[in-house]
Amino acid sequence: MLKFFFEIFGIPLMIIVIFVATLPIFAGKLDEKEFAPEAYIKVVDVLPKNDVIVFSDNLPKNQVKSEFRKIIIDLSEQKMFLHDGDVVIGEFLVSTGKTGMETPTGIFQIYEKRARAWSRMAGLWMPYWIMIDPIRGIGIHELPEWPNGYKEGTDHLGLPVSHGCIRLGIGSAEFVYNWAEVGMSVEIVK
Repeated sequence: MLKFFFEIFGIPLMIIVIFVATLPIFAGKLDEKEFAPEAYIKVVDVLPKNDVIVFSDNLPKNQVKSEFRKIIIDLSEQKMFLHDGDVVIGEFLVSTGKTGMETPTGIFQIYEKRARAWSRMAGLWMPYWIMIDPIRGIGIHELPEWPNGYKEGTDHLGLPVSHGCIRLGIGSAEFVYNWAEVGMSVEIVK
């Protein structure tokens, strides 16, 4: 019976035994430093710094700013209006979501501001990022910038061509970024 067992299982069993016996030899050749956290910190250190203003589930409730200062985006006109009370202090041409990726309508709040945010989905920079919908990743930002420095969409302002975000031109995006505050109301209408 034992002879029958070795005739059937002998070679596969020997292969398994040899494999298991040599595992410590192969494992010794791994460089554990390669997988240490320090190896990844070096990668993070070379990425551009990104100033985060704030991101919070508990947004500030500033009654005065909520009542008087707000941003209104009109999708039919492809325009953004900055309101300070009843006075429109700024009007800017924008580019909103294209067909199939429309910019959502409704009342939103500013959740976060970053001087320069990276879009993993698109693989490009979004200068003067203002997040208004963290669930869908929708925000207001300057024309997107590719890693090589190329600005996308300079001739598309006034047309709905984005992936849902509200794009502003160079200069106007910085103005809106500096004027807007976290917690401020953003209304998007058709």
